[in-house]
Amino acid sequence: MTVVDLMRKIQSALMERKSTIADSMILGQMQDHESYKKNVGIAEGLDMAHSIIDDVMKKLYNEEDD
Repeated sequence: MTVVDLMRKIQSALMERKSTIADSMILGQMQDHESYKKNVGIAEGLDMAHSIIDDVMKKLYNEEDD
């Protein structure tokens, strides 16, 4: 398994977790407003992590081209 493969698997896991959070919100499974806010923050963090991995992979591809 290459580094890029590993990064893609991590990205997939991040998006699966975000989807789980979204599903629980849609189904009304948040216990209270604080839980909702916490999960919104977690989802935003997952998006940020996904974006960071994208940036790192782009840098890796650029280094390979040099």
